[in-house]
Amino acid sequence: MSGIPGKTLGGVALFALAMLLCNSAGCAPEPYVSGYQYYPQPAVVDVKQRGANQVPMTVLVTIVGVRNADRDTHRPYAVEVRLRFENNGPASAVFDPGTLDLVTGALQPFPRPQVQPPVQLNLAPGQRAEATALFPLPPGATPGQMDLNNLRVRWQVRVNNYPVPQTALFQRVPGGDSGSYYEQAPSDATY
Repeated sequence: MSGIPGKTLGGVALFALAMLLCNSAGCAPEPYVSGYQYYPQPAVVDVKQRGANQVPMTVLVTIVGVRNADRDTHRPYAVEVRLRFENNGPASAVFDPGTLDLVTGALQPFPRPQVQPPVQLNLAPGQRAEATALFPLPPGATPGQMDLNNLRVRWQVRVNNYPVPQTALFQRVPGGDSGSYYEQAPSDATY
């Protein structure tokens, strides 16, 4: 073998070790912008039926973070929201992803999200389902150009064919550590 670095077995092993350390140390692009963590994690939104003690529907909502833009795929910065729907009642429930909406505390709206799965979720009694929404920042905007300290997620479910609008409020955690910084105030929707 020649004495040229990188052409020997030792050089290849050293290069592989350097790449491994680089990836574990954060040299690879991170999927999320640092410092954008939100509380509560998750927000719990219960649907309550007037005159009944049972909670027929619970939705858990989390702001996962702000995704970095990807120049290779032409994806802009986006706020990632994850929702878990739990149908606890005796009637069917439906979530239409077209009802999802996100605004900042200054009421600046986000464009329509890309939702997975992109179809309506039909939940039979006792069934659970998840959805993930990516709300792109307005064209050309970066996280530092927007006031992302407070976010409001809105959506609608239909329980027993009755529309129930729901809302979850989130606050950015100073320093990016969600720990136990805030007390969670439950959100309820009554129909």
